[in-house]
Amino acid sequence: MTLLTLCLLIPVIFTAFVVIGRGLHQQAANFIRDHEGHSPDKWPYSGVITVLFALMASLVFLRGEYQELPRLTVFRDLILLGWCVVLTHLDIARHWLPLPFTLSLTISGMLFTLLSDTLLPFRHALVDWGVMMTLLYGFRVMANRHGKERFGLGDVYLLAGLSIWLTLPVTAVITLMALGIIAVQWLASRTGLLVNREFIPFAPYICFCLAMVILAGIPSFTGYVL
Repeated sequence: MTLLTLCLLIPVIFTAFVVIGRGLHQQAANFIRDHEGHSPDKWPYSGVITVLFALMASLVFLRGEYQELPRLTVFRDLILLGWCVVLTHLDIARHWLPLPFTLSLTISGMLFTLLSDTLLPFRHALVDWGVMMTLLYGFRVMANRHGKERFGLGDVYLLAGLSIWLTLPVTAVITLMALGIIAVQWLASRTGLLVNREFIPFAPYICFCLAMVILAGIPSFTGYVL
């Protein structure tokens, strides 16, 4: 596809991803409504999340077409960005990553690895998942040893699920990036530069770093799909 054609398609592609982003937000709203009996009155940053998703998804799609990247790689990145929309909305709205969503992330990653033409076999993905689960569960026990939950089980399943999609090394990089941003935010709050927040949802930071990694093309070099 020529550069001129891609430029002409930008408004259509962006609008399509905005519609998809709103649909993903609606999935999160429907889940909370089914669980609690009503949807949240307010959705903080919902518009920002939708626009960022549409922008990043458009960039990923256009880059894939212009550079003629494997369609499977582009499809994987778009799926992960879609997951980010749902999980970020849930974590911001309710500080909660429900098991049905994190488990679906894991299962879909297993199916993707099993059914696609990947360089790393399915068993390697399972090993990555098992190692990540073990390490993160141990970290969770240590982080919550004083009784107050600082690192939720949903975060464990989220990162373990991502390790199937992206391999353990890439997921570890994303996790360290997210923890680094949170550490900087914590230091800024301690010095009075930012408002001190009692609870910090982890998923938005993970999803932001995941989006940066996808835009940088890191999974294309170290992930299951080249």
